[in-house]
Amino acid sequence: MEKIKEYRLSPEALVMVAGSSIGTQKNFYEAGYWYKQNNVGYEGTAEYLVSKILSCSNIEEYVEYEKCKINGHDGCRSANFIKEGESYISLQRLYDTYHGGQLSEKIRLCDNIPDRIKYVVDFVLDITGLDITEQLGKVATLDMLILNTDRHFNNIGILADPVKNIFKNAPVFDNGNSLLSNYSLFPFDTAIENNIENAVGQPFSSNLEIQAKAFGFGLKINYEKLYKLLENEPESRALRTLLIQLDKYKDIIMDNSIER
Repeated sequence: MEKIKEYRLSPEALVMVAGSSIGTQKNFYEAGYWYKQNNVGYEGTAEYLVSKILSCSNIEEYVEYEKCKINGHDGCRSANFIKEGESYISLQRLYDTYHGGQLSEKIRLCDNIPDRIKYVVDFVLDITGLDITEQLGKVATLDMLILNTDRHFNNIGILADPVKNIFKNAPVFDNGNSLLSNYSLFPFDTAIENNIENAVGQPFSSNLEIQAKAFGFGLKINYEKLYKLLENEPESRALRTLLIQLDKYKDIIMDNSIER
């Protein structure tokens, strides 16, 4: 088993990051890498395991996370995914720039989930020319699998190159509030199966399965490859939860023909 690295970062590397509906982790940025300390549980482990899932999936662009210690605290590390000339624009920022207000509040006025999805897809398409339907569908299915309770319009976004007038999907990132990582929401003295039933999703529906179904379950995973990657992972609630979820949705998302 690979030894977990420890990184020592100066107070000057601390960055204030807003936008999470769960709570803000301590974020550091130094020499092209982001570092996040755990805040409500084992977010770093969740990020790490989810990036393993994504490495075996049909999602091509994603952020890879490394489990680590940051100034003595558990957390994770990832490379900056924004290239020179690009900027990350969250869907919330894009909406606020062109329409004003909170996108999450706007879609609550829609009668049903398909109408909420259509509103978001249409406004992004109108402004950027980018159709994000397929990407949203893959992310929604991922969130169903990993029980992500914190997918909001600040961690779904696009990459923009204003000089070249190019817009593309941002990689999938910020998956730490998944696999029951939040101790307060999912206590250790409650059975995993009961905690799974209590996972509440967003941004289009509180029911993660219904939300993914509305998109048609876009995510596919090479189970054979993923199980090999997980063989040597240490025992943890995060891993047990993932294995339960993989078994539950096997008939929907397994595709062992995926090659990366």
